[in-house]
Amino acid sequence: MDKEKLGLFVSQLRKEQNMTQKELAEKLGVTDKAVSKWERGLSFPDISLLEPLSDTFDVSVMELLQGKRLPNKETIPVELAQEALDNSLHISDREIQRKHVISKSIILLCCVSLMLLISIILNIINLPASSRQPENVPDIYQKAYETEVTEENKEVFKHPEKALGQMAEDAENIPAEWQHLIETLSNTYKEVTKQ
Repeated sequence: MDKEKLGLFVSQLRKEQNMTQKELAEKLGVTDKAVSKWERGLSFPDISLLEPLSDTFDVSVMELLQGKRLPNKETIPVELAQEALDNSLHISDREIQRKHVISKSIILLCCVSLMLLISIILNIINLPASSRQPENVPDIYQKAYETEVTEENKEVFKHPEKALGQMAEDAENIPAEWQHLIETLSNTYKEVTKQ
């Protein structure tokens, strides 16, 4: 069974009946896009549509499957009829499998998109809470606390006077996590007093 041959035959029969693709589609209960695909040889009609299609055009199902009119006197060998039927069933099965794959892919894509959207929403909801600093905790990213590394590979403040002033302001509420800052200040003074 040849898609292009069947498509050309359906197109020819439809035009002989002075029917539009939309009219044929409505008669068969499908979309005009489906009829267009058949006629362009991109897909086959569903096997369940072969009989209604043959009735619409007053041709046999075998003629549809062969993609041409057969002389009335010509008898079709059983083997040829069986082969055409088998081909039709095989193509129908492939189309069903293809539609299942597409459906599963769409469902998977929707699930992944939904999970991504939920993740983004949760991150947005949690962002303000995590970016807020607790009260009474000094901000170690202030310009006064900028550091640099010495030749001896020690971290020191760039502006020790500013750091001291800021540290004095923050001294009332220094938590245990600030031990690193105090150590850096101590290193800075040791470095300054060496010079």
